[in-house]
Order: sequence, then structure tokens, then C-alpha cells
Amino acid sequence: LASQTRRFEALCRLDLFQGSTVLDLGCGYGDLKPHLDASFEGITYLGVDFLTEFVTEATHRHGHLPDTRFAHADFMTAALPEVDVVVASGSLNYRSENPAHPKPVIERMWNAARKGVVFNLLDRFWIPEDELVTGYEPFAILEFCRTLCPAAELVNDYLPDDFTILMRK
Repeated sequence: LASQTRRFEALCRLDLFQGSTVLDLGCGYGDLKPHLDASFEGITYLGVDFLTEFVTEATHRHGHLPDTRFAHADFMTAALPEVDVVVASGSLNYRSENPAHPKPVIERMWNAARKGVVFNLLDRFWIPEDELVTGYEPFAILEFCRTLCPAAELVNDYLPDDFTILMRK
């Protein structure tokens, strides 16, 4: 998918992946791992997803890659291991009963990361709310992220309906 590649390229603007441990929250089929391997060296990767079927398929597709593991867990509630970089690509867009979502998850990501956090969200202007996903106001999310990381950056030049936040420690 071209849109997924563009999202992954935006995530990689966080220049902290080289030689890092990476936690991918909501990893889906684990397709971020080969993209990271093509761009950086020495990555130790842990992909976590709530859906067992996704973890099984991710392991089938990419479990043979060096320093690659997949695990089944609810990253909203599970303890997050301390790693260098925490990533969430698309996984924070799902609707939640919590009106503060995804802010508590972003804070948990920040607390688990030694080097930085990067994630993308759907832009509320382009994505109407539905039963499954919701969009967010980019500058409101950036403002929140700057309470954790004053130098947090907004990247919104790669797809009209998506934005990425880069946070470096």
C-alpha cells in the first residue's frame, strides 16, 4: 500500500532508530519491521498487538527476521517495557469511551522510551468519526505532546488525512 509506505517514511523522520530497541504498539502484520531494516541497522524489534490473528500473521511474515519478536497484549493496559523508541502507527485511531484518548497512551509511550516516541493519527478535518475510528486535531495533539516534550514536532506533509508527531528525549 502506497499510503502505508508514506506513513512509515514519515515515522522514520524520527532519526533515532539506528541501533535501537523498538516497541511497535498495535503492530498489525508487523510490516514496519522490514521497512525499518531497509532504512536503519541494528534494530531490535518487538511488535505488540491486541489481536491474536495479527500476531500470528506477523510472526509468519516477519518472525524470521533477526532480532524480531511479536507478542499478544493490550498495550492500553499492559506494562510497557523500557526501550529506545516507541512507535504507534494507526493504532491510536480506534474509538475509545475515554474522551482523553489517546493522551494517556502517548504519556505511557513517552515514559517507556529512552530516546523518543513517534506516532501517527488521522486528521479530524479529513476523517469523519465513525463506529471504528476517529480523527484528531493535529495542533491540539501537538500542544499536549509539548507538555511532555517541548521540542515535539508535527509532520503533516505526506498524506492529506494523516499526521505524525516526533518526540525526542
